[in-house]
Amino acid sequence: MSSDSSQYLFKHHPETCDPDDIWGQVKRTVAGKPVSAEQIALIVESITTGLELGSTDVLLDLCCGNGALTTHIFEACSGGLGVDYSAFLIEVANRRFVRNNRERYIVSDALAYLETEAEPERYTKALCYGAFSYFDEDAGHRFLKALNERFRNVSRVLLGQLPDKSRMDAFFTSRTAVAGEENDPGSLMGIWRTPAEMAEFARSAGWELQCQYMPVEFYSGHYRFNAILIRP
Repeated sequence: MSSDSSQYLFKHHPETCDPDDIWGQVKRTVAGKPVSAEQIALIVESITTGLELGSTDVLLDLCCGNGALTTHIFEACSGGLGVDYSAFLIEVANRRFVRNNRERYIVSDALAYLETEAEPERYTKALCYGAFSYFDEDAGHRFLKALNERFRNVSRVLLGQLPDKSRMDAFFTSRTAVAGEENDPGSLMGIWRTPAEMAEFARSAGWELQCQYMPVEFYSGHYRFNAILIRP
């Protein structure tokens, strides 16, 4: 990931939060307050549906944060692994959310993990929710390529909460975007892409893309989309 504001957002901001503020730690908030249980349920439904997650699937959750979301997804499959580069968040995940020996959380850079995992064939589905836009172009391409070429049993990948460049005006209502901000992985929103641009980016790493849009009642559905990657 880039440094700058996104580095603070994902690695250092959680350390400023109360250990029990599980949604504040991962900035799953609206106006500084944690999103509702109903909003979390919408997220869980979109992920389990988008991944076509089943009881025999083994999930790899990249940039999993503190496991507060991952634990709900593990309930729909046979468990898996959460990976995050924040030792603080992984400590929370292991302390609060591990229920059995089929669920693990480890500290690692997501891209480094993808490129070095010794047994990638163990996983069948993969998730990166709310973090992919903070990888620069090269790292993002390597991320998708490693998933495609090394994790051959992963049939579907969901990249959640991607900022939609075609709907930037719906987000920038209280200020004007700084020129070039939409292409900066170190900005607060990371890189904005249109669905067509994301489809081409995915295709360059060997994936086909399906767009998934959240229902109108979802708090950020008016300017974000989920990218579901499938093998051609």
